[in-house]
Amino acid sequence: MESSEPLKQAEGHLARAVADLKTAEAAERTAEHEVEEALQEVREAEPLKPHEIFLEVATPKGVFEGIFHDSTKVSAVIEIIVNKKDLNKKDTFELVHGEKVLQPTDHTLESFGLKCKAKLELVATGSGV
Repeated sequence: MESSEPLKQAEGHLARAVADLKTAEAAERTAEHEVEEALQEVREAEPLKPHEIFLEVATPKGVFEGIFHDSTKVSAVIEIIVNKKDLNKKDTFELVHGEKVLQPTDHTLESFGLKCKAKLELVATGSGV
């Protein structure tokens, strides 16, 4: 029966470690949320220069955020995001604002009515082989 005591101690230690891990994970989620809120506050407090547009773009590899001149072509924005997010350069991508695909890509952000801040989505439309 001597061997059952070390087993009970080990199980107790494991249970405490699992509880500590769950507590740490909850704290991490809270901290991540607080960081996101703080970043949003900074973005809102930072005034944009005339003709600048703040883009928040959902991508297959997470959100990309950047400030672009309103005369930037859609194709240039796509290229920057693909490079920064290390997306497959063989894929074909489109930027979508709401339900509208920003086509043709040689047009500027301004030509699509984007001003100040906009939320977009970068969508893979095909893969090159």
